Amino acid sequence: MSMLLSPAWRDLTAQQQRLYIYCKLQYYGEKNKPIENDPNSFTMNQAKWCGAYNLYDNSNRRGFYRDMSALIEHGFISCVASGANTRTKSIYRFSAMWQKWATPDFEIAPADMTVGMIRKRDKNKT
Repeated sequence: MSMLLSPAWRDLTAQQQRLYIYCKLQYYGEKNKPIENDPNSFTMNQAKWCGAYNLYDNSNRRGFYRDMSALIEHGFISCVASGANTRTKSIYRFSAMWQKWATPDFEIAPADMTVGMIRKRDKNKT
């Protein structure tokens, strides 16, 4: 099945789809510089999503993190390393889990979540 015709892709908002496309642009821009010896990884930070790509306003951090979380929750991207606590660039990787989205086999592991997603999950458990 084509990703663009998948139920997971169609469930995303237009802004979330646009963020995914810019993640691809970022990935191809960094392809010659493997991150943590992982050629499938890429970084994304505020200077990129706000400055270089002009996807979100400087005051709209919440929008970026909401949309990136949606891409992770739909299985398109996984978080390799969250830079939230260390104030470094977050590292992401593309995922094929979107093919299993909305099936019993679909599950996002905590290791693939951002720090914010884990906090939100833990808060909802209590």
